[in-house]
Amino acid sequence: MAGLSWGGFFTMYTTALCPFIKVAAPSAFFRDSEADLIETMDITSETQSIYLFKGFGHFQAIGLICPRPFMIQLGEKDGLFNVEGAGIEVKRASAFYNKLGISDRFEFLIHPAGHEFNIESIFSFSTNT
Repeated sequence: MAGLSWGGFFTMYTTALCPFIKVAAPSAFFRDSEADLIETMDITSETQSIYLFKGFGHFQAIGLICPRPFMIQLGEKDGLFNVEGAGIEVKRASAFYNKLGISDRFEFLIHPAGHEFNIESIFSFSTNT
């Protein structure tokens, strides 16, 4: 299953809930869940420990997808999502695959374009896993 933008969000959470989906490749929707939670709830440093990770972030959804193959894509020129923030979430998410010794089933692709698919890499990933 693949999706772009909100379709990427839908792909990630639908795959987490549907075991019959064998490979997921969401594009152009991935960010640091912790930063989102802090911003959304207007959390201060005094209350941060109370609220941290009480929301359901992207990396938890990927934990439900694991051990199935998962590729996330983000464009360098994407004006909606920050590559650095996505990288923080990727570290959290990849830990599920690394602990099981199946890191080859998880891929984070930063492509040179904007808010769009890198179609060739999706086909390559889905056929090689």
